[in-house]
Amino acid sequence: MRILTQFLTVALLLAASLTMSAQGVTTASMFGKLTDSNSGEALIGATVQAVHTPSGTTYGNVTDLDGFFRLPGMRVGGPYIVTATYVGYEPIVQDGIYLQLGQAFQFSQEMGTDAVELTGIEVVANRSDIFNGKRTGQETTISEEQINSMPTLNRSIADFARLNPLAKVDPDGGSVSIAGQNNRFNSIYIDGAVNNDAFGLSAQGTNGGQTGVSAISVDAVEQFVVSTAPFDIRQSGFAGGAISAVTRSGTNNLEGSAYYLFRNEGLTRDNGFTTEDGKYTFPSLAPFSAKTYGARLGGAIVKDKVHFFINAEIQRDETPQTFDFDNYRGDSDAEGIQELVDFVSDTYGYNVGSFDNNSSTLNSEKIIGKLDFNLSQTHKLSVRHSYVSAENLSARTSGSGFIGFLNGSQFFKSTTNSSALELNSVFSNMANNLTVGATFVRDDRDPLGDPFPVVNIRDGNNGSIQFGGEPFSTANLLNQDVITVRNDLSIYKGRHNILIGANAEFFQAGNLFIRQNYGDYDFNGTDELSGLEQFYQGLPSSRFERSYSQVDNISGDESGAIANLNQTLIGFYVQDEYVVNEKLRVTGGLRLDVPIWPSDLPLNADFNNTVIPQLEAAGYDLEGAKTGQFIKTQLAFSPRIAFNYDIFGDQSLQLRGGVGIFTSRIPLVWPGGAYNNFGFNVGGTRLDNSEVFNPDVNTQAPGEIDVNDPSPSGQIDLFAENFKLPQTTKFNLALDYKLPLGLVLSVDALYTKSNNFVRYQRIDLNPAAINRLTGTPDNRIYYQNIDNDNDPDTPPSQFLDTDYTGIYLGTNTDKGYTYNGSVVISKPYTNGFLGTLGYSYGDSYSLFDGTSSQNSSQWRGYYDAEGRNNEGPVQRSTFANGGRIFGNVAYTLEGKNSSQTFSLFMNGQNGGFYTYVVGGDVEELVNDGGFDFNDAAYIPNNASEINLITDFNGNTPAEQYAALDAFINADDHLSDERGSYAKRNGAALPFKTVFDARFLQRFKVQSGSKSNILEFSIDVFNLNNLLNKEWGRINNRGFGTYTLVNIEDVSDAGVPTYTVNREILDGISPDEVFDDSLDDSGLRSSRWSMQLGVRYTFK
Repeated sequence: MRILTQFLTVALLLAASLTMSAQGVTTASMFGKLTDSNSGEALIGATVQAVHTPSGTTYGNVTDLDGFFRLPGMRVGGPYIVTATYVGYEPIVQDGIYLQLGQAFQFSQEMGTDAVELTGIEVVANRSDIFNGKRTGQETTISEEQINSMPTLNRSIADFARLNPLAKVDPDGGSVSIAGQNNRFNSIYIDGAVNNDAFGLSAQGTNGGQTGVSAISVDAVEQFVVSTAPFDIRQSGFAGGAISAVTRSGTNNLEGSAYYLFRNEGLTRDNGFTTEDGKYTFPSLAPFSAKTYGARLGGAIVKDKVHFFINAEIQRDETPQTFDFDNYRGDSDAEGIQELVDFVSDTYGYNVGSFDNNSSTLNSEKIIGKLDFNLSQTHKLSVRHSYVSAENLSARTSGSGFIGFLNGSQFFKSTTNSSALELNSVFSNMANNLTVGATFVRDDRDPLGDPFPVVNIRDGNNGSIQFGGEPFSTANLLNQDVITVRNDLSIYKGRHNILIGANAEFFQAGNLFIRQNYGDYDFNGTDELSGLEQFYQGLPSSRFERSYSQVDNISGDESGAIANLNQTLIGFYVQDEYVVNEKLRVTGGLRLDVPIWPSDLPLNADFNNTVIPQLEAAGYDLEGAKTGQFIKTQLAFSPRIAFNYDIFGDQSLQLRGGVGIFTSRIPLVWPGGAYNNFGFNVGGTRLDNSEVFNPDVNTQAPGEIDVNDPSPSGQIDLFAENFKLPQTTKFNLALDYKLPLGLVLSVDALYTKSNNFVRYQRIDLNPAAINRLTGTPDNRIYYQNIDNDNDPDTPPSQFLDTDYTGIYLGTNTDKGYTYNGSVVISKPYTNGFLGTLGYSYGDSYSLFDGTSSQNSSQWRGYYDAEGRNNEGPVQRSTFANGGRIFGNVAYTLEGKNSSQTFSLFMNGQNGGFYTYVVGGDVEELVNDGGFDFNDAAYIPNNASEINLITDFNGNTPAEQYAALDAFINADDHLSDERGSYAKRNGAALPFKTVFDARFLQRFKVQSGSKSNILEFSIDVFNLNNLLNKEWGRINNRGFGTYTLVNIEDVSDAGVPTYTVNREILDGISPDEVFDDSLDDSGLRSSRWSMQLGVRYTFK
């Protein structure tokens, strides 16, 4: 009810001011000036009319006192016929005009007494929107021809976003990072309405994306635009980029298409293969199938007036996950793993499931319907509704360092209903655009198997085994309701286009998240026993962790510990687009975004009154953060200025650029942690070396909770009261040059400075407990674990408070920057041919990358020898682009009764960055929290700078250092950092280039007077691997770390001892560190695969 009340209140205020904004790109426009061919004087009151011939949609306006006219809100595509008339002058007619999404097409003419009819030949040859007076920042338009010809396996937005030179798409085509920014800092629009996963759990950034389903069928999309620095003040809500899609609309002709796509193990490299060095073997694929069925239909309900479009699609995908036990680096052999399986089954009656050849599945249904109403020449209305349902079994897989079982998988169900309404109105000197959207998302993530605690067993230094319920799915529900209202009012005054607007977004979420709700046991072994022996003998676990509901004593999704969060975001803006002359256009604007956070944050009075004074006395500045009080409204101003200069006035050489501030949405799961984790909603316990394994999920520690008088427990998430939304300042300068043969060269440079990003501290760590390692130059800080003779009544001195499992504070930082440059040569669609070839390079530096949905994990992901609470120097971001070369060509050969299209897409880029870290876990060492594999390794100059001890296999310190020294010498990054610490993401995987191809064979099928099309398609992914099995290898770097050494112990004096990673002892080289993590089973994997398709299209 609250969200509806807020919506109505703000909507009335905005409606009263007639100033609401449209942020997503949905249309194109046309502008120009009409003059007398003899005198050059402006023609006042001349009529310009544009007709979209397929639908009969008509747009018209008259020239103003300076001879200018504007036709905004036009349908993309074409062809258009444009007619200019004026009393006493002969009309000018031009046909064959096609408009791209977001394009401002210039139609300036000189009128005389002789009739003029312009053909569309030149216009068709320049269907690209690159030479566009409104284009200032870096962006890429993906046309209908590119959508139809591109090889696409996922049929997702990401498949086409990769055509932007600054886009970085993960190997399986899910998440998209743009210009070196977090993939969660993008805005995604469909028909102008926000389609972001506002809560921020989806790597794809779209609603339902956690299942892997695409937000919309490609068959429903007419065009895409990917923008990194659009200085139009209407576009906001992102620090990375904006991705806009406009859906198809019906025309006066009844048109439809039905299609079927298919893949299986026979259409891929299903035979096993071995890496070149013979170290790792990948087995044959298990049988699988992946099918997509769909159909679309569009036409007229009332000719020229009312049109419809509908698309339905069914997806049934299965993805095999291969595993060869010979690759496993742990201590157990296959018989030992089977012994564990039998022991768990016989002792506890629990079936862990299989650990090899587990297949993931995705079943989805998508329906979208759209109605377009040509109410008059001045009013156009569009209404759309879409439904997406998906069920995903994400199978637990095994790898070289991990054994996982099928019943540790997650099963995810998601449903999204989304509606949008857009009204475009044009008056003599004004135009108005209104967009209203409503989206409702229901997500339910569950563990696959029977309820059972999760068990983690350390299997030597290089292996681990896990079985039981997936720890983050045991109680996990998310309901999201999002309502958006946007409008912009354009006022035309001669050379000025003045824009006044505002937007309102109303968000409400209910999130149930209780991690490790069934209990989480670690068996790391003892000095005498392995982890498996510790588990078999029923000894206390090394560590036990569990979160639980303090609202009731219920485990799983039935718990009432749901955190409800709502937020309102209102934006106001004004902009003036000034046409200085026929060559130069300057745009300046100011935007104000106002986030309104709820004031009813749950209160923990005991924490405020007792714990906060302790934290402040220890020297922490909480910046006003406390429970019961949330973030205050912080105004976010975004000034921008940009220009477009047609240097010679003939659209052959164009200089453009701008500078401005962009305010991004924030994944609401981050501040939402304050609603879930305040001490009385979700509790938590952590017990070291004391808890014996208990298979009953209903009787886990700490036992029954007094829900009427719960004890404060669990994690505390706080945010500074003056916390601000993320902001960046973008500087963009670019040049476009028209080359011979219709080619266009574009050179772009983009620099982005972080203004307000997120920083985390763990403020329950006791600064008085800080020590430094001694004995070598590695003198990093750590929090010494002094437990005062194991007296349970005396808190360990490294923590200021032990009632809570962790206290985390989110604040802002202005540290961070990115830079990106690109050179692209493109050939707009002409005579059946289109092409793009580009190179880009970018680097990105940050403090916190924001790769997790949990604030505690955000903090743990920071690497600094002075501790994670120290705001140290920025280091390379996980989202840094590195170097990239890409290309796309497509050619269609038309015959009398058939045609063929061949398309090739090439993407070459570095395989990603990673960090060399210290592995292991020492109870006496709490380095900002005591978690494994999150500390950058010290790189010794010589053997005296690292205290090595004889390892488990009898390798002496001298033997270990010799192997380590050789490994360091073979790695440029490690060699450069001798005597220092490895840099975060300082090492890079080798450059990889992968080709995808598509072939289409079309046959004309005569049906009366109509020519329908029967089409057969073949898509080949990883064409390299098809040509040679040693080519096309794609590495998966996992968490982006590689263990250099393992810490074994820390003496009371702070002297650490280490052993070297066994792989390094076995002679692995830096180029081979991720050979065993080749992506062998993803949608885009190291094996080639084909997709066959058939389509029938009628008109």
